[in-house]
Amino acid sequence: MTSGPEWDKVERPLLEHLAALGWETLLWSERRPSHQVNRSSEKDVILEKRLAHVLKRINPGPDGRPWLDDTRIRAAISELKTTPPGTRLFEANQRSTELLLKGVTVDGLEGWVGGKQQTVDFIDWDNWSANDFLAISQFRVATPGQAPNIRPDVTLFVNGIPLVVIEAKPPGPANGISDSINQLRRYANRRNTEIPEGAEQLFRTNQFTVATIGDRAEAATFTADPEHYMAWKDPFPSTPEEVAESLGKPVERVTQQELLTAGMLAPERLLDIVRHFTLFMETPGRSIKIVARYQQYRGVHQALHRLLTGTTRAETGQTDQRGGIIWHTQGSGKSLTMAFLVRAMRSHPKLRRFKIVLVTDRKNLQNQLQKTAQLAGEAVKVARTVNEVEELVSPPGPGLVMVMIQKMGDLSADENEGIRRITEPMNESESILVMVDEAHRSHSSVLHANLMAALPNAARIGFTGTPIIMGQRTRTFEIFGDYLDQYKLGHSEADGSTVPILYEGRFTDAAVRGASQMDEIFDRWFSDLTKDERRTLQQKFATVPQVLEAPELIEAKARDLLIHYVRTVMPGGFKGMVVASSRKACHMYYQALNQARDDLVGMLRPDNHHDSDGGPSIEVPLWAGEITDSQIDLLENLDFAPVISGTHNDPPEYAPWTGPHQPANIDRFKRPLGPEDDGRHSPLALVIVKSMLLTGFDAPLAQVLYLDRSIKEAELLQAVARVNRTARHKKHGLVVDYYGVSTRLQEALAVYADPDGNLIEPDVENALRSLALEIEKLEPRKERVRQIFVQHGIEPAADPQTIEDCVQLLGDERLRAEFDLALQTFFATVDTVLPRPEALPFIKDVEIFGEIQVATRRRYRDTPDGDFDPYKYQEKVRRLIDKHITVLDLSQRVAPLLITDPHFTVSIDQNYSGRTKASEMEHALRHHIRSHLEEDPAYYAKLSERLDQILEQLEEQWDQLAFELEELTKEVKSGRQDVNETGLDPTTELPFHNLMADKVADRSSATDAVLIELTSRLVDMIRRMVGVVGFWDNPIKQDDLRKAIKLRLDDSSLFDFADLDELSSELVAIAKANQHHLN
Repeated sequence: MTSGPEWDKVERPLLEHLAALGWETLLWSERRPSHQVNRSSEKDVILEKRLAHVLKRINPGPDGRPWLDDTRIRAAISELKTTPPGTRLFEANQRSTELLLKGVTVDGLEGWVGGKQQTVDFIDWDNWSANDFLAISQFRVATPGQAPNIRPDVTLFVNGIPLVVIEAKPPGPANGISDSINQLRRYANRRNTEIPEGAEQLFRTNQFTVATIGDRAEAATFTADPEHYMAWKDPFPSTPEEVAESLGKPVERVTQQELLTAGMLAPERLLDIVRHFTLFMETPGRSIKIVARYQQYRGVHQALHRLLTGTTRAETGQTDQRGGIIWHTQGSGKSLTMAFLVRAMRSHPKLRRFKIVLVTDRKNLQNQLQKTAQLAGEAVKVARTVNEVEELVSPPGPGLVMVMIQKMGDLSADENEGIRRITEPMNESESILVMVDEAHRSHSSVLHANLMAALPNAARIGFTGTPIIMGQRTRTFEIFGDYLDQYKLGHSEADGSTVPILYEGRFTDAAVRGASQMDEIFDRWFSDLTKDERRTLQQKFATVPQVLEAPELIEAKARDLLIHYVRTVMPGGFKGMVVASSRKACHMYYQALNQARDDLVGMLRPDNHHDSDGGPSIEVPLWAGEITDSQIDLLENLDFAPVISGTHNDPPEYAPWTGPHQPANIDRFKRPLGPEDDGRHSPLALVIVKSMLLTGFDAPLAQVLYLDRSIKEAELLQAVARVNRTARHKKHGLVVDYYGVSTRLQEALAVYADPDGNLIEPDVENALRSLALEIEKLEPRKERVRQIFVQHGIEPAADPQTIEDCVQLLGDERLRAEFDLALQTFFATVDTVLPRPEALPFIKDVEIFGEIQVATRRRYRDTPDGDFDPYKYQEKVRRLIDKHITVLDLSQRVAPLLITDPHFTVSIDQNYSGRTKASEMEHALRHHIRSHLEEDPAYYAKLSERLDQILEQLEEQWDQLAFELEELTKEVKSGRQDVNETGLDPTTELPFHNLMADKVADRSSATDAVLIELTSRLVDMIRRMVGVVGFWDNPIKQDDLRKAIKLRLDDSSLFDFADLDELSSELVAIAKANQHHLN
C-alpha cells in the first residue's frame, strides 16, 4: 500500500523516521537484485544472501580478514533456520533467540587454536554499527494451507534476520490499534483458530511486534494478549524534546509512534533490547515471552550509569555512592527489572565480574535469574541462613547469590533474635552489588543488617513498590542512597501497566475497634433478630477478635460477599481474595461460603421457587433476574480455598490448605474461571488468606479484595495492589471493606507525611479511590458522548431517522474516533457501577449509544468482518447491548450484507434511500474490494480507482450517486464477463494474465499473443498440480509448483530473469487465493 491515510499518515512517516535513524528502507514492490533480498520461495523469511555477506564481515579470522567459506556459512544459516518437526512456535523462538545471542559453532581452520570449532555470531552485539539494518514495507510471506498470504506493513531485518514485525492502521477509529494487534496475532497464529491462518516462520526469530496508528503505538511480543501491548512513552536516553528537534516539530506534536521508534527501534537501542531486555517465562497454563517496558529499560540504565560513575566507600571515606532506590509501583514488573539488570551487567566489560547478591522472598524471581544466569554460563546459588550466606559470598570473583528471606510478618521475634549476627566482614571486595527486594522494609531485617556487615564495600540498590515511609526515609536513604528511578502509581495507571483500584465500604460505619461500636455491628448484620436476641449474641462475643471469628457474623458476611461477587465480579470472569482476621476465621469463611453458595443456587433455580401447591416457596429478590442460567451453572460449581501457613499442632481440617497443598490451590486460582474439565480453567473463585499472598503475589484475574481485618501502612498499600494487575476487559480492581479500613486510610497515609501533615509522596492518595467517585463520573461521561452529536445539531434518540443522522455524522473518521473513545469510557464507568442502582438512570443512554455504535460499525465496516464487536466492552454492558439489539431485531435490520448476497439489492432498497443508500453501497463495495484484492490485484485496484472517481464526480448528488454505485455493484456481482478481448476466462485466467502483463520486458502485439497462450497453458498446469488432495497443506508440493511456473516463465523469454523468482511466487499466491475457482 503506497496511498491512502494509512500510508500517508502512518507507514510512510515511520519509514522516513527509520531511515533518519540509520535504517535502509525498501518498498517490496521496488526491490532490485542489488538489494540482496531475493528468496527461493515466499515461505522463506531469512534473507540469506544479505546474512551471508554480513557473517563474513563480523566474524573475522585470526588475521582480521574474512575466513568463513560458503560451506560454513550454509551450515550456520541452516542451524538458525532448521526447526525440529513438531516444535511449537514458542520453543522455536526460544531456540532461535538463544542462537542469536550466543551464536553457533562451525568447523575451525587448521592451525587456528588447534583447529578447534569456532563460534559464528549472527549479530555483532558489541559494535552495533557493524550490522546491517533493513526495513521492508509489505514483505509478503506464504502461509500453510488455505489461508491467504500475509503482508506485514513493515518488517525489520538485522543482518537479513527478521526481528520486528510492525502492523499499521490508518489514524482515526479507536479500534484501529486493536485491529493492528489482532492482525499481528493472526500473522503469528495466536488466535486459537482451528485452521492455521498465519506464517509462523516469520516469528521464529521475532523479538517483539508493534501495532501503530500514528498517534498511538504499542509493543509486545508475539505471545502477548491484547491488553499487554504497551506504549513506549520515554525515548530514554533521548528526551521527547530531542526527538521533536530531530523531526523538526514542536514537542507537543510528537506521536507515540515517534517516541516508540526513537526508544525501541533506533539500531543501537533495538540490539540492546534484544540482548538484555527479553525473557521467556512459564505462567499457569501457558508459556510467554516478555519484552521490557520503558520504565524497566530506563531504570536498568540509570542503575548501570550509577554503578559505573558513582564513588566507592574507599573514595568517599564513608558510604558507597554507587547505588540507590528504584521505586516502581507494584504490578509494574520490579522482579523483571532485577533480572534485566543482572543480564545487562553480565555483558558489560566493567561489571561482568561483579558478584551479585539478591535479597528477596520471591521464588519466581529465583527462576527468572536462573534463566538469566544460564545465558551468562553461571548458576544461581541460594542461601537461606547466615551460614549459607557466608559460604556463598566469601569466595572471590563473580557469582550470583540469592538470599531467600521470610516475609517480616512470618518471622517471629525469637526467630529474628536467633539469627547469628555477623561482626566480621566476609568479603571486602568493591566488585559486589547487593540488590534488595522490598527495600522499604529492609531496614528492620536482621539478615540485611548482617549483609551490610559481611559486605562492607558493596554497592547497594533497593527496589520498592511502595513509597518509603516518612519515619524510615532517613535510614533507608542512608543504606541505599537517593532514588535512581521512579515509576509511580499515576504513571502506571496512565500507561495501562496497572488498573486503578476502587474502594467500596460495606461496613465502613462500624469498624470493630471498640465495644461502643459493637451495637452497630450486631444491629446491621442481625437485623432479623429481636433486640434481646441480639444482646444475648453480643454478650457471647465480647472482644474484637471474638467478633471477627463469630460464626453467625462470618456467615452473614459470607452471604453478602458471595452475592456481591456473583453480581459484580463473576460476570467478567474474574476472581477474588478474602482477607480474614485469623487462620481460624479463614477456615470458617471457607465453610460459610460453601453454605452460602448452596443456598444461593437454591434460591436462583426457578424450579425451587414454588411449593407442591404452586404457591411461592421462597422470596426471590428482583436482582435474581440478572443472573443467567449459565452463570447459575457456574455458581453451582464455584470453589473456595484458604491459603494459610501451617504449624505442628494444627487441627486436621487445616491440612488441605497448608504446606504442600498450597501450590496446587494457587495454580488453580490463577487459571481462568470455568469448569475444570478441560484442564485450562478452574472454578476456584475465591482464596481466603490472613497474611499469605498479600505481598508479591501476582494473579491478573484477581479483581476484588474483600477485607475483614485490620490492615495499615505499607501492608495496606501492598495488599490492595493484589487486584491492580491487568487482564482482558479488566478496567479496575475493587476493594470491598467489611472491617472499616477506610477509617484507617488517612492513618495509613499519615506515615507518608512530614510533621506538618503534607504528603511527601502525594501519589499514595490515589491508591484507593471511592466507588462514589465513579458514580459521579457517569453524568459528565454520558454528556461527553452526547455532545459529539448535539454540537452538530443532533439530539441522540432511538428513532430510526435520528440513528441514521448519527451514523452519517460518524462517517468522519476523526469524529468516529472521538465517539469510540468517549463511548468506551462511558460504558466502562457504567459497567463499574452496575449493578448498583445509581447506574439505572443511564441504561437508556447505553441502549441508544449502543444502537448507534452497532449501525456505525456495520455501515463503515471498521472491524475485519464488517460486523459489530461487543466484546470490546465489559460483560454487564455487553449484555445490555445484546439484549437491546435482540429486542429491536437490529441484527437483521442493519446486518452488513455482502454485495454478492442475492438479497443485497432488495435489502438496500427496502431499508435505505438517498444518501443512506449511497453510503451503504459505497462501504459495501470498499469491503468487497479489500476482501478480494489478493484474488486479482490488477482488477481490484482499477475497481477501487473507479469507485473513487464516481464518488468525486457525484459528490452530494445522492440519488444519482446511488444509481451509479448500484450499476457498479451489478458489474462486480456479474464478474469480469465483459472482458473478452483476450479470450481468457475472466475468473480463472485473467488474474494470472494481468499480473504477468505488467512484468513483460518488451510489450507488443506479438508478445501479447504469446502471453495469452502462456497464460492458458500455465493455468492448466496449475489446475493439475493444485488438484492433489492436501496440496495447500504441503509446502514441498507448493515449492514444486513455484519451480514449475518459473521454468515455464523462463522458457517463454518474455521476462527478465531477475524477476522470475518473485513473479513465480506471486503467481502461486494468486493460485492460492483463487483455489475455490481452480479446483
